[in-house]
Amino acid sequence: MGQPTEGAEVTRTLLAEHRQIETADVDEARREVGERFCAHRLELTRRDGRLDMVHSSASIGADVSLNYLRYGDEVRITPGTFDDFFLVQVPLRGTARVRVGDQVVASSRSRASVGSPTEAVDMVWSDGCEQLLVYLRRRAVEELGADGDEPTPVVFTPAMDLETPATRAWLRLVHLALDDIEAGGALFRSPLASTHFEQTLIAGLLSAQPNNRRPVAAPETSCPRVVRTVVDLIEAEPERAWRLAELARHAGVSARTLQEAFQRELGMTPLERLRSARIARARADLLAADPATVSVTDVAAQWGFFHLGRFAQAYRAAYQELPSQTLKR
Repeated sequence: MGQPTEGAEVTRTLLAEHRQIETADVDEARREVGERFCAHRLELTRRDGRLDMVHSSASIGADVSLNYLRYGDEVRITPGTFDDFFLVQVPLRGTARVRVGDQVVASSRSRASVGSPTEAVDMVWSDGCEQLLVYLRRRAVEELGADGDEPTPVVFTPAMDLETPATRAWLRLVHLALDDIEAGGALFRSPLASTHFEQTLIAGLLSAQPNNRRPVAAPETSCPRVVRTVVDLIEAEPERAWRLAELARHAGVSARTLQEAFQRELGMTPLERLRSARIARARADLLAADPATVSVTDVAAQWGFFHLGRFAQAYRAAYQELPSQTLKR
């Protein structure tokens, strides 16, 4: 599915198989959406306005969900503060005027809005506005954004430019998740895969979208120790659904510092190193397996790889052969 920044009109309703509610009643719409997000005021801006509300939602894991939402005619939505979640709103059709704190975002196909939990939000969605909403649990974002031992408030710049390379790369991750969910969600049936993907998506947002947390570089002398500690953890338990913040706590640094250390020492992120370890374990299992009773699919799934094409591509890049060739040895 093409990204909304590339100019192609959306020709179908996103997440149609994951519909939560469809209603023309304002009170029902307010109640149902409030239960899934937060309490808010909802009102049609015109006396003759008609509601045509559809909300669909699917979770990647425990911390991130993808949502499609429309209201039909123009509406004003006033939730106040989100409190326990961040919300990225990407228009697919129409426009929205979103006030976040003391800033106003004129949201369109080239500009999304980002709401932070501590900033009051008040918005007007135009007639025919349809949006892709990325819901991110506050605790998960603040764990990765922390510069110290404890999560601290993260506040994003409310306006997201959808044309920058960093944002477009982040949106590709979002659309990869959408495509998999709409194809049946095989990628996220494993806690290993869903946790890894959520961590990558959150870290990507922190990197792509300006915010009040800035990386604190690890001292040069501490980088080898920090990296060695985390690599040892990964190699000892690659089957564990590691979170970046959890690895950072074991190393005694912040998640941001850990990422800086890995980039400096290994030229990759901790989560990329974790994937590499799992691919190596998958190779060992393939070499030891009986091809008469074990398939590549079985081994890949055991290590959290549910998209066989991408697994085969990563495996071949690492070992210059396909996993099926390894299994036949």
